[in-house]
Amino acid sequence: MSPVRSVLLGLAALAGCGGDDGSTGGSAGPTGGAGSTGAEPTGGSTGADSTGAPGFACTPQPLVPPGSGFFVDISDASGIRVDNFVPDPPQPIPINDHSRLAFADLDGDGLDDIVAHSLFPNPQAGIPFEHLVYLNNGDGTFRHHSDESGLRNVQAGFFAFGDVDNDGDQDVFAGLDIPLDGEKNRLLLNDGAARFTEKTDAGVDVKNLAANAVFADFNGDANLDLFVGNGQTSLAVSDQLFFGFGDGRFQDVTKVYMPGGRDQPSNGSVACDYDDDGDLDIFVSTYSVSTYDGHNHLWENDGTGRFTEVGVARGFAALATGNYWLGTTGNGTTPEPDKAPSEVVGSNGFGLQCEDATGDGLPDVFLTAISHPVDGDYRRKWSDPSQLLVNGGPSAGYTFTNEFLARGLPFNEGDIDGGMVDFDNDGRLDLSISRDRKYEGNYSGLEQQGWFGLMHQQPDGGFVSVVARSGINDDKAEWLRMKQAQNHAWADIDRDGDLDLLVGGRDTGGGRPNFLFENTIGDKNAWMAIRLRGDGKNVNRDAIGARVRVVFPDWIVSREVKSGRGTYNSHDTRTLHFGLGDLGCDYTVEVRWPDGTTRTYGPSELPVGRHVTLDYTTGLTVDP
Repeated sequence: MSPVRSVLLGLAALAGCGGDDGSTGGSAGPTGGAGSTGAEPTGGSTGADSTGAPGFACTPQPLVPPGSGFFVDISDASGIRVDNFVPDPPQPIPINDHSRLAFADLDGDGLDDIVAHSLFPNPQAGIPFEHLVYLNNGDGTFRHHSDESGLRNVQAGFFAFGDVDNDGDQDVFAGLDIPLDGEKNRLLLNDGAARFTEKTDAGVDVKNLAANAVFADFNGDANLDLFVGNGQTSLAVSDQLFFGFGDGRFQDVTKVYMPGGRDQPSNGSVACDYDDDGDLDIFVSTYSVSTYDGHNHLWENDGTGRFTEVGVARGFAALATGNYWLGTTGNGTTPEPDKAPSEVVGSNGFGLQCEDATGDGLPDVFLTAISHPVDGDYRRKWSDPSQLLVNGGPSAGYTFTNEFLARGLPFNEGDIDGGMVDFDNDGRLDLSISRDRKYEGNYSGLEQQGWFGLMHQQPDGGFVSVVARSGINDDKAEWLRMKQAQNHAWADIDRDGDLDLLVGGRDTGGGRPNFLFENTIGDKNAWMAIRLRGDGKNVNRDAIGARVRVVFPDWIVSREVKSGRGTYNSHDTRTLHFGLGDLGCDYTVEVRWPDGTTRTYGPSELPVGRHVTLDYTTGLTVDP
């Protein structure tokens, strides 16, 4: 019996069993994950390889650069402000804001729906959590589905989405990040029509201080597992790891499979394969001003779901150089004196995402942080700012180097949520940031003080801020009502090939609007959009952990399927979008499934400018 099976059966000797009985139905439990060839999918492309048809034509096209006003506010017209915006209230009103945001296909129609999670309730004053659900109509508009969903009144601070019972729809982990009498973490199952009911024996209610969570198949048995980051900015709690049975039940395996964790505030998490060994590792951001020794964690997976913390060794735990704002730190270039890497003041990380920003096929890390530049306070003086951590690859032992300043990125003390997105489909990843507006007086220009940041990557790898001309930041009174931007999320809501932007507004005294912006530049350039689907036996149905690379002679456009990212569990679309820009047609598309199975497609086998589905069993289908 495998170690995974012994855990899931609740045996006393959790890690002491050897061998495999082959009964997991997938890639032979933990030993069949990374490096396994898996079962070869049947079927193939609807292009030349399966039908004998001539295939799809790839035609090079010139690049259309972003000009100005390429994001258009469609918030009111889209319907996302139903129950979510009270304009010009005569006095402050005690309503929740709904600025923790997620895109997820809740009703299985192939369209990304919206869930706006509650952020700041006031349970002491009798104001409970509230969550809003909007189903996508497919034309850029959404219909209100909050009450019918069963999610509206769930007492939780955030949601994480994944198919935990292998029935083909998105279920929900509801994490509670505050002590609240009679409430706990919950798991809710989807009936396939975006109606959710609690699974009472899920086994996830061990603690009620969850701050973030990610679903992934960490042990290679084709069932989704669950990592939960616990704590708050001022509350230190150890994190948890749960292995899934595949039927909606989980078991806490933290002590054996994630030993050595420490109590600290875990503000954000994301799972990706940073060391290219075929399994998913976990990055965790923390807030160290409240806990002097708090460091970011990097949990490295050995392929069986057993993790070792390697944050210090890989250069992710904390920066020795401190914040960018003070001359006494060399503006973020002078190392903290007389400190070993494990002793330096830690990060104040919030937003967290891993994607390949440098075109070498390896995930880099974008970490946003609130840094407090106070020269007279040692912890604040050396507290970490936002970082762009570039993966050094195998020659550097997969260590990370911060290149935020070197690549010309503008900084702000109030950076909260960070994303990595190719908004204009030029083939290079750009960076997006939600900001807290209370620090804007420290800066003179809109590029740094605006409540949203958008940094466009240039051909030389540097970044240029384009938010002032993007159409996102503006001085209109309605927009300023946002006051503070919390989470944001990206999805192609109208399926035109580019990623649209949802931003959560935080306003503790007024209307709390969210904003939805239509992207009008990305569809001008070449693109592909690929949705992957597992079989539930060899590969989890969500295909979380699958990696797709579009490999050009001197550049790689790489994406991995994820369940969520960063602080408050922002959820971008699971459909992988690839901007091709003017990179041409000399490329191959490499697909690596979570069980190690690989498939390669040529330019004539995948259509440019169309959404496609890659099914582990049946192969390629071009979506309507």
